[in-house]
Amino acid sequence: MKQLEQDILKTFKTFWGTWAKREFGKKTLDKILPFLDENISSFGTGEHEFGKSFDEVKYNFECDFSEFKNPLSIEYRYEHVRLLSDTVGQVEAEAMVEFYDDNNNHFKLFLRITNILVFKDQKWLISHIHVSIPSEDQGDGEAFPLDALQARNNRLTALVEQRTLELKEQTQLLEKEKDKTEKLLFNILPKKIARELLDNGYSVPVRHENVSVIFTDFVEFTKIASQISPKELVEELNDIFFYFDNLMREQELEKIKTIGDSYMAVCGLPEPHNEHAFRCIVVARKMLSFIEERNNQRPIKWQMRIGIHSGPVVAGIVGSDKFAYDLWGSTVNLASRLEGSGLQGKINISEDTYHLIKETIPCEYRGKQLVKGDKEVGMYFVS
Repeated sequence: MKQLEQDILKTFKTFWGTWAKREFGKKTLDKILPFLDENISSFGTGEHEFGKSFDEVKYNFECDFSEFKNPLSIEYRYEHVRLLSDTVGQVEAEAMVEFYDDNNNHFKLFLRITNILVFKDQKWLISHIHVSIPSEDQGDGEAFPLDALQARNNRLTALVEQRTLELKEQTQLLEKEKDKTEKLLFNILPKKIARELLDNGYSVPVRHENVSVIFTDFVEFTKIASQISPKELVEELNDIFFYFDNLMREQELEKIKTIGDSYMAVCGLPEPHNEHAFRCIVVARKMLSFIEERNNQRPIKWQMRIGIHSGPVVAGIVGSDKFAYDLWGSTVNLASRLEGSGLQGKINISEDTYHLIKETIPCEYRGKQLVKGDKEVGMYFVS
């Protein structure tokens, strides 16, 4: 028997064992209520065993403990557990129940017990109870004629099956919603970070020592945007950024965000990458080639600047309702300023990035350029 099935059966037997022993008298009710799901229902061979809500089922057990104070013994003759899903299970059991009334009269009943259990809050709870006397053991003169009892059992079985189907459908809907949530997170966050968030409920910010950050920006964007309709503008950006997004996946870069017409990405996190600077330049070249080819086929001619800088960053999630994975640090600021200090159609890189790729990629030294903050930065154009 699988572990889940063992857990379900243990809950089932603990519940009915507590019910039968009645060690605490009427207060036994308080011992069994934690086993019941808030949406519980019950059916039985007597009208007093019918319960459509938690309060009705609670009342039925309360009456039971008041009417029968003596302990009962349960001898299981048959038990079977069915796992309907990871969160829904069913137990079918047949048992001989013996007890003495207040006048010391001895009674024996052969009962069939069916329970539906659901997994909530890290424990199994009973969501449905069906107790009946099997038709083949129905004796003469009992309160329910054989045919009526059979018909009642058939109806109750159908209701149990319907309830089981409803629970299964609810579970499937929850699984679908869970899949949608996971897919959405994996679309907006790096996979490793999304998985950490799903597993733990939070993600710890991390400092990455060796990454390369790339910024792009369109020249005279405001002027072009004022000359076309909003619909055309969004369609243009969507077409370009869609290609960029695919390029990031292909070259193992992580897209961080778009801000208006600016596109920001990084290589070297959340997993380290030995060729982070090289990969960024490969991507930058492909971006410029795409824009050039696109301009040959479209009436709107875009010109783009690109800046790349390498160094340490801090990465993490900000926000509670709308998650955003972002980067912080001087490396990010300088990459943005390199883009702003570049020329259209050129890849402007820092001296730090140059030293990482100089053996494989030819570059043209621009000298030291003044950037925001009155700081001089050595810059190179990728040839």
